[in-house]
Amino acid sequence: MMTYVDMIQDIKNDIDLYLVVILSIILVANIIDFLLGWVNAKFNKKVVFKSNVALYGIIKKMLYFIVLILFGVIGLAILPDEISIPSIITLFLGYLFSELNSILSHMDLTSDGKRGEIFKDFLDRLMKGGNK
Repeated sequence: MMTYVDMIQDIKNDIDLYLVVILSIILVANIIDFLLGWVNAKFNKKVVFKSNVALYGIIKKMLYFIVLILFGVIGLAILPDEISIPSIITLFLGYLFSELNSILSHMDLTSDGKRGEIFKDFLDRLMKGGNK
């Protein structure tokens, strides 16, 4: 029977699987970020919801993901593994941390220009046990 620790070790030892796991986490973070942005724009009275901005956000995230894949493939094709793999992992993790910052910004926990008042208001109401 494989334990959780064994499974994580197997992922760390198989670079292909490791890169796929990182890309999968990036996709999940992209979806969460987009959904939080959409919900915030849709229900926050201080933000004007525009469907073209939402569509632009989806397209931008798709293009970022395509660029991540493209640079990964190019890096693996033209550079030695000793250089390409750490570079690709750095690129993937850097983009993932950027997505995480964007998610936190939607929840008004960091500031990068996004407006996340709806989540702050929601959390305030939740902590106070009722409506504001």
